[in-house]
Amino acid sequence: MNDNFVVPLYSHIVHTSGKENTVTGTGIRCAPQPSGAATLQDPVVAPLKSLPLPAAEAPIFSFGVITDVQYADIADGQSFRGVPRYYRHSLQVLRRAVNHWNQKRLVNFAVQLGDIVDGFCPKEESLPAVMKVLSEFNSLQCGTVYHILGNHCLYNLPRNQLNKLLKFPSWPNAHSYYDFTPSPNFRFVILDGYDVSAIGWPEEHAHRKAAIELLKQKNPNSDKNSPDGLIGEECRFVKFNGGVGEDQLIWLNQVLKDAVACRQKVIVCCHIPLHPGATSPNALLWNYNEVLDVIHQHNCVIACLAGHDHTGGYVIDSHGIHHRVLEAVLECPPGTNAFGHIDVFHDKLSLIGNDRMASVDMAFDPSH
Repeated sequence: MNDNFVVPLYSHIVHTSGKENTVTGTGIRCAPQPSGAATLQDPVVAPLKSLPLPAAEAPIFSFGVITDVQYADIADGQSFRGVPRYYRHSLQVLRRAVNHWNQKRLVNFAVQLGDIVDGFCPKEESLPAVMKVLSEFNSLQCGTVYHILGNHCLYNLPRNQLNKLLKFPSWPNAHSYYDFTPSPNFRFVILDGYDVSAIGWPEEHAHRKAAIELLKQKNPNSDKNSPDGLIGEECRFVKFNGGVGEDQLIWLNQVLKDAVACRQKVIVCCHIPLHPGATSPNALLWNYNEVLDVIHQHNCVIACLAGHDHTGGYVIDSHGIHHRVLEAVLECPPGTNAFGHIDVFHDKLSLIGNDRMASVDMAFDPSH
């Protein structure tokens, strides 16, 4: 029997069109007190006014979320499955997201979950395209934008150049993972899902060699981006995915130990999804099981956020951790959106999505 509690993505996630969604899954609505109420002990000579509703709890902090912009100044196209892709319109969606966050003063910072430009972007336009997208993100007035590497980023520019442009705290070091603490009781862990990868590393790099050898063993196709003939979770062994290396696993274990010692709740972010229940098999991290083993050793992670699988997904795993894969900007038809913000409370994360990004409340035990 599967010990994961799988929540169908649309069973309690509310969609609306063209405006912010409303989360209703776990909220308790208090009715106003009746007018004119009285008690036997205290006769009332005039009608009592209705008691006001309790003030809504303010979040500890809030952050914007967006993923898979995949901008390119090229004509619209489609995925290998025939799903339409709107390369130029994606920049407009990003612009609307930043304007929305600015105008409503909704967020303290934002997290971009990978793939800011598309692999079909002409290589001579890669750097200008990246700079154009970053210019939009730099318009955020209320805080920092924290970036994550995606496969399409690495199709366009070398890892070291991206690390510098995206202002990773790890730069000038080669690795692209890091953590930050926006509030004393919360920590974010940014993973590099392409740490072991056939893309993004120099030809002779050990991580690239290890990735190529793994793909030779696991994928018999001449086109290593093809999952043809692979079954179930084996479909993840394709070139556009990657894995978390040994050094990063050691680092992750230490960061989570430190978070437990500091009594911090942790939100893990990675471009590639970490749980098979939240994504299609061909969009799953190569060694997701090793990463989850580390995460499950520490009672501090409350949610894992990802992109990569453009349709989105959601599951609660056997340890009560929420895995939310966010819907992609790239597949928004003109006039539609896919972005949101997450309000962080002491006992839940509330994702408020816009349009194609679904909303959900993700409750957790604040005592752990």
